[in-house]
Amino acid sequence: MSEDQSSLLDSIRTYFNNLKPTTTTVTNAPVVDPGKDNGNNITGAPTPEEAREYFETKDHMRAKAVRLAALIRESRHVVIYTGAGISTAASIPDYRGPQGVWTLLAQGKRPTMKITLEQATPTYSHMAIVELLRAGLCKFVVSTNLDGLHVRSGVPLDNIAELHGNIYKEVCDSCKEAHVRMFAVNKSSVRRWTGRLCESCKTGRLRDSIVNFGENLPKKDLREAAEHSTKADLTIVIGSSMRVTPACDLPSYSYTNGGRFCLVNLQKTGYDDIAKSSGGVRVFARCDEFMRLVMEELAIEVPAFVEEVKDLEKELDDLIPDPSWEGDQVMKKYNVYSMSDDGPPPKSVLRQIRNGMPLKSVQVTERTGVELGKVM
Repeated sequence: MSEDQSSLLDSIRTYFNNLKPTTTTVTNAPVVDPGKDNGNNITGAPTPEEAREYFETKDHMRAKAVRLAALIRESRHVVIYTGAGISTAASIPDYRGPQGVWTLLAQGKRPTMKITLEQATPTYSHMAIVELLRAGLCKFVVSTNLDGLHVRSGVPLDNIAELHGNIYKEVCDSCKEAHVRMFAVNKSSVRRWTGRLCESCKTGRLRDSIVNFGENLPKKDLREAAEHSTKADLTIVIGSSMRVTPACDLPSYSYTNGGRFCLVNLQKTGYDDIAKSSGGVRVFARCDEFMRLVMEELAIEVPAFVEEVKDLEKELDDLIPDPSWEGDQVMKKYNVYSMSDDGPPPKSVLRQIRNGMPLKSVQVTERTGVELGKVM
C-alpha cells in the first residue's frame, strides 16, 4: 500500500470514528446486526425495505415543487432541517441508503469515500439554502451534519444550529466564541482540546465542536433550534430519515401547532403521513434534483459554489498556541502533519491545505517567513 493510500485510509477511518452511531450503547461487533432494533432502529442496520430508495416521476416532482414553492412564499417563518442525504451529491456517503454506512457494515463491507471530508464542496442544495436565507424566505437552518458544508456555502453562524458539530469549528470553553477554520480542527485534538487559545478572549482553551454519541448537544445550538422550530409555520426536512433524536423531534414543535411539514428523502420514514396530514409535501427525490425545480419555480438563481479566497498563511499566523496542551508540540499551532518546528508552515504545506489533501507525504523543501439534550 502506498503512503498516499495509507493517508486516505486514515482520513476515512477518522471520518467514520467521528460519525459513530448516535446512541449511548456501544457494541464491539464487527458487523451491525440488522435484526437488532432499539425501537427506532438508530444503531441497527436498515432492513432491505428501509434502505430501498423510491423515485417519483419528473412530472410528480415538478407538481410538488410548485406546491412547496407556494408554501415557502406564503409562510412567515421557514426552518430547514438537513441530514446526510443533502451531502451525498458531494460524494459523502449517507447512513441508510443502499450504499450507506450502516447498510454496508451489515453486509460485512467496508464503507469507502471517493474523497476526504476536507475535499468535499457544497452541493446545489447547500447553495439553494443560502439563497433562500438571503431572500428572506428561510429564517433558520438546523443540521445534524458535521461536514461543515453549510457554513462553507455561506450560511452565517447566526442562522444555523449544527447540532452534531462542525469539523472546521472550534469553540472557546471560556467565552464560548466559535472560530471557523479553513482546516479540520479535530484531526489532532487531544481529549477534544485542539491546542490553541481563543483569539477573542486570549485565554480560553479551544475545543473541537464534534458531538460524539452519548454527549450533550451544544446548549446554544439546541436552544436556538427549538426556538425557531416553535416559531416556524413551515418546516422542511431535506435528506434525513428522521431517526436520530432530539433532532427528529424539532419539526413537531411546528406541525403539532398547525405548521406545515415537508420532507424530501429517498427512503420511507415514520413521518411520511405527517407531511400529508399537515398540508405539506412528501417527495421521494434526490435533494439537488428537487431543489432545482423549487428554485426555478421561485425564480431564484442559484450560483455555483466558489471557494472564498482567504489568506490562509495569515490565518495560521494569527493562531494562539496553548502552552498547556498535552498533544504533539510540533502540531500545537498549525494542526498539520508535516511541521518540523512551530514556525510558519512552508508554502508547499499551504498549497496542500488549500487543496484539502492529506499532508503526511509532504516533502518540506522551502520555508516562508431550553435544556441540554443528548444524542440518543
